[in-house]
Amino acid sequence: MLTKILREVPFFRALTPKEISQVLSISKLKRYKNGELVFKKEDIGNNFFIVKSGRIKIFTAVGPQKRKTFAYLKKGDFFGEMSLLGGKIRSASAQAMEETELLVISRNNFRSLILHNPDFTLKLLHTLVDRLSKCDKEIGSMLFHNILGRLADAVIDLAPNKRAKTVKMAIDQNELAEYMGTTRVPVCRAINTLKRAGVIEYKRGELSVLSMDKLRAISGNSK
Repeated sequence: MLTKILREVPFFRALTPKEISQVLSISKLKRYKNGELVFKKEDIGNNFFIVKSGRIKIFTAVGPQKRKTFAYLKKGDFFGEMSLLGGKIRSASAQAMEETELLVISRNNFRSLILHNPDFTLKLLHTLVDRLSKCDKEIGSMLFHNILGRLADAVIDLAPNKRAKTVKMAIDQNELAEYMGTTRVPVCRAINTLKRAGVIEYKRGELSVLSMDKLRAISGNSK
């Protein structure tokens, strides 16, 4: 079961069964309750994490009243690598959004993986580049998009199936606001505007995309 989870992590796919076994031998399984913090921003980074089950939110505070959510991570995703690659302290906080199990690899064992597994290191670099590209896109969206475009971007990013014509997802307005780095009031107004336009529907924490093509047109994302 754990071997299968590791195979779902992109930079572990190139490892041999023996190397996978070595990774498992240096990993510990830790469980977190819904709402429990894995670590806080500016904590010293001592571990690398892989999501075995559940869901993790990566976020930071934006001023005294706002939060910015960077990502929601699911089974097979990883986090915590930045502070182990020279940052030392955590640049964001991590919180379990439901009952969650994580594979935990210590700083020393993580460095050993990098030094002795070139494929692992290359895959790690590719993943970091993808994450930086996403950050650049979000900065551009915040600078140049209005609230409708930013909401459209956020919904597309969070959609479980981006290729489907219609999509349903469970998410409340506070979560969307935190993902966009804003407050609930403008998000509520933007949702109502998209509802009136027939692009989305929203009821009791469930958002339905009625036309992904229209949503992409609003976001300016044709892919």
